[in-house]
Amino acid sequence: MLLVLWAVLVASSALLYQGIRLMGVKALEQMADALRKRARLSAALLSFVVVIAGIAVLGFSLWAKKDLDPYFKALLAGVTVEGLAALGRGAGLLVLLLTAFLVLERAARRLLVRIERRVNEWQLSPEHRAHAQRAMEQGPGFIKLVLAYIAVSVAITSLQPPAAFDWLVGTTIFVLLSINGGRLAVSLLHLMSGRLVESWRAKSTATKYEEYFLVLTRLLPVGQRSLEAIVYISVATLIIRRFQGLEPFAPYGPVLIRVIALFFAASVVVEFVRLLIARAFKMDGPDLDDKTRRRNTFVALIQRASTYLVYFLVGMMVLSDLGVDPTPILAGAGIVGLTVGLGSQAIVTDMVNGIFLLFEDQILNGDYIRINDTEGVVEEITPRITRIRDRFGRLHILRNGEVKNVINYSRGWTLAVVDMAVAYECDLKKVLNVIGQVCEQVPMLSAGKVSEMPKLLGIESMDESWMTIRIEAKVQPGTHFDVKRLLNRLLFDAFNANGLELPYPKSVQYEGTTSLPATAAAPPEEEEPPALAASNR
Repeated sequence: MLLVLWAVLVASSALLYQGIRLMGVKALEQMADALRKRARLSAALLSFVVVIAGIAVLGFSLWAKKDLDPYFKALLAGVTVEGLAALGRGAGLLVLLLTAFLVLERAARRLLVRIERRVNEWQLSPEHRAHAQRAMEQGPGFIKLVLAYIAVSVAITSLQPPAAFDWLVGTTIFVLLSINGGRLAVSLLHLMSGRLVESWRAKSTATKYEEYFLVLTRLLPVGQRSLEAIVYISVATLIIRRFQGLEPFAPYGPVLIRVIALFFAASVVVEFVRLLIARAFKMDGPDLDDKTRRRNTFVALIQRASTYLVYFLVGMMVLSDLGVDPTPILAGAGIVGLTVGLGSQAIVTDMVNGIFLLFEDQILNGDYIRINDTEGVVEEITPRITRIRDRFGRLHILRNGEVKNVINYSRGWTLAVVDMAVAYECDLKKVLNVIGQVCEQVPMLSAGKVSEMPKLLGIESMDESWMTIRIEAKVQPGTHFDVKRLLNRLLFDAFNANGLELPYPKSVQYEGTTSLPATAAAPPEEEEPPALAASNR
């Protein structure tokens, strides 16, 4: 019994260590090495126990004066010719299997070298090159485990060892083979999917299928993660089925695989539905009229609604797979929705206000608007929120219930107002003439942004050191900042070219000391008339 236990410890530890090394999992190699050392220590202790037990048996036989020869003869009598022949056949089979294992392993190694040379000739990105290198590192270990599993299966079938030994060795190799095969399959999936997308990119560039390729590019990471999860769940399910105590958990594996596949299929359907809706109704371009932008806004809403619908249907299918009947949930959705609506009036207000914003045509995607202190371009309108990007790149997210007193600069026309400061020393008639010439140049230089020629309104105000002259230009929606900058630049250049002074703060500084004028002498006191003096007395 001790000898059998010793053999099991040594064989299982060596098999586990070699299997983990073939898997290439660095994190598990230290644990496997520690287990191997402990198994070797246990085997050494068992060997010591066997030696002590043998010495004790011999000592007891000498002390009791018992002859052990009959026992050995009885033991040898149990050895038959058929038993020796079976032992010889088993040893020959093991030698044959070991030879076949070495030959096939060497042939597989040569094949992998050829495959690696072929893969190195491919033009791969760094990410795909890393997956290819990982697959080449995992390939030899997987092939060795496959050959070992086949050899052990043949040996167990022929030699018919005890059931416990059969289960231990077979399960150990099967678990190692499944894990290594799963990791190799994931690396190959990443490599082949990336390679396939790269080939499609070359074929679809500058064709009508380029948009579909962009959709596939967005779906590639999702697909890779989904397939990776499916592979690992399949491996876990196969391993669980080898253990009777974990057998009740095995049916959950196919359910999880179906759920992942459903959500991946939903992602594919959503992306292609969004693309088809955009191709059918959406129009792109730098200059779009209000009708086109209104249609593009509703296209975004339809795309979002289709996304919600697809994921809702997939959610119902997932509930059915999990054994939950979705019919009561759908039946109670109205009551639950009413309860939630009464409890969250702010959300209901936001959604109602968002619907009115859209159908009353107050704002559209691409409009330049101002809401209270927020000013910028509308990037997206949803039934609940509105996203506005200001001139500094900051994204403002406003609840539709907060959207009040909207100022829309993108409807019809708007004004670009420029106040030009002019020094009092300048000739006003010349100043007005120069500004008029600048206004005549603006329509030609603004590339269609100005609807009418700018108007010189005249003097707007008069300050301490300058007077302000106002110019107004009726411009296209959303272009008032551009026209205002153009007017400022043209006015600055024209004033400098015509020698007109631009006012700026001035100061006068005196150097040295200044002498104040001498105080004037007081006039001589007039003599009081005698008559007045007499009256005063």
